[in-house]
Amino acid sequence: MKAIHKSIRDHSIQFFSRLLFLLLVVNTLINLLIGGISRNFIKHQNMLHLEDSIHIYADSLNTELHSVERFMYSTISHNDYLTELNTPLDFTDFHENLKKLRIDFTEFQYQMDSPITFFIETRDIPHFFNASSLQLSYLDYVQLKDHLKTYDKETDKTSQKWQRISLNQHDYLLKSLHYKGKAIYAIISTQDILKPLQKLNIGKKGRLSIDRPNQIHATDSVIQAGSNQTHLPFDLYVTVDYGDVFRTNIVLETLLSLVPLIIAVLSTILILYIRQRMIQPMKRLTQRLSQLDAASTKLDVIEDQGILEIDQANHKLNQVLIHMKDLQIRAYHAQLNLKKVELNYLKNQVRPHFYLNMLSMIHSMLQTKDYKEIEELTKVTSNYLRHLFQANQDFNRLADEIQHIRNYLEIQKIRYGDSIHFDLDWDPGLKDAAIPPLLLQTFVENAIKHGFSFQDSFHIQLSIHEEANQHLAICLQDNGPGFSSAILQDLAEKKSLVTEDGHHIGLTNAQERLDLLYPDHYVLQFSNGTQGGARIQLSLPYEPYKGDTHEYPTR
Repeated sequence: MKAIHKSIRDHSIQFFSRLLFLLLVVNTLINLLIGGISRNFIKHQNMLHLEDSIHIYADSLNTELHSVERFMYSTISHNDYLTELNTPLDFTDFHENLKKLRIDFTEFQYQMDSPITFFIETRDIPHFFNASSLQLSYLDYVQLKDHLKTYDKETDKTSQKWQRISLNQHDYLLKSLHYKGKAIYAIISTQDILKPLQKLNIGKKGRLSIDRPNQIHATDSVIQAGSNQTHLPFDLYVTVDYGDVFRTNIVLETLLSLVPLIIAVLSTILILYIRQRMIQPMKRLTQRLSQLDAASTKLDVIEDQGILEIDQANHKLNQVLIHMKDLQIRAYHAQLNLKKVELNYLKNQVRPHFYLNMLSMIHSMLQTKDYKEIEELTKVTSNYLRHLFQANQDFNRLADEIQHIRNYLEIQKIRYGDSIHFDLDWDPGLKDAAIPPLLLQTFVENAIKHGFSFQDSFHIQLSIHEEANQHLAICLQDNGPGFSSAILQDLAEKKSLVTEDGHHIGLTNAQERLDLLYPDHYVLQFSNGTQGGARIQLSLPYEPYKGDTHEYPTR
């Protein structure tokens, strides 16, 4: 159970909105399916009702036809008036018997729902006359007499059934009964038979027929009552105009179909509205909350969304972001000031180192009374110190730094003689490139301090060129003993080389200054040459010198 609750809590509101939409689609499909089933069921029930009505009528008609047949059998076999008409009678007796016979047929005719016409024929004494009132036209009557003449040639078995005949394109059912030279004929129009069914509501385009309909419209439904089912002497076809008869039901069925669609559309609009007015603002709010961290510097102020709770949360969040931004600015400036202090401290670490070296050299020369060299050293040292005291910025011109190295080497030549040789290979077009002050002089000084020997001539090679990726490539190499493996390991790991008594400040100081000025934007490698000697390779981003305002070009 806990796992289920955890899984539910892990889902977003957007997930549940999609799940709700999916359930809505499934519910709509189920409603449409149920609506379709209901419509088919209602239509089936309506058609069953009509079929039941037709079968009830067929049973009634079947009973009526059987009554006609029984009356005909009874009359032809037991009616004395009919028997006497087949014998010689005078005119008065003939008409008297005919009158009484017609009274019997007329009374029976009145009992029938369908208008049936009876005819009597005698053969011993040829007579043919109607035994009831005529329910057909005179033309049809004349054609019927001609048609009945053919019955003399038919067998009795054939004459026992109701026959379908056509008289002047009018359909009739004919029943004939022959017995001992007498014959009774019953004829009824099919239109009169089907007239009671016209009381059924089969629509404006509905049709009643005993023939199979040739054309059926798409909205029509056909009910067939076969003779094997109704035991009638004909098949019955009822074409129902379903769209007209059950118009109200169709409207209700359509409404039943539209209701789930309307609900689906309205629900979809509601879901989209909730998504736009609630879910999207909440999603933006959660995204803003997820972006709240110490490193975030982007202040994204969102306008009101129209939802009170979310707007209040956004207002509070905006205030938090403003305070965070203010704190970040303060922390940045504090860190910037701290780095400036660190740089000044590192630069100030370099200066006393030179001061002590110069004083030591002058003191040594005074002991040897080399006044001319002291004068030359003092002159060169003044230029050197002038540059040293002016190096209060974070960057200086490359040309000035190279000249400063030349002054430094002049001082060293006064001290050590012509044993030091300096080769410079650089592009004068880079003279205005920005470079940290005293950086190159620190490397040169370190080379002389740890590589110079009075026994051998000491060579220093400095090359400065611009790389293709807008970087300055600086390489300093000497022919001294090179770095020890321990020093190279410490330099590669950026470990401090400064001892407890303050020695070996130069290289460590240079690395720390580069870390502050070019964080992750420079490459400094220490190695030994293939033929011996120390090798320092430095790659710095190239930027032109901008004067006194040039500080922190990589920030």
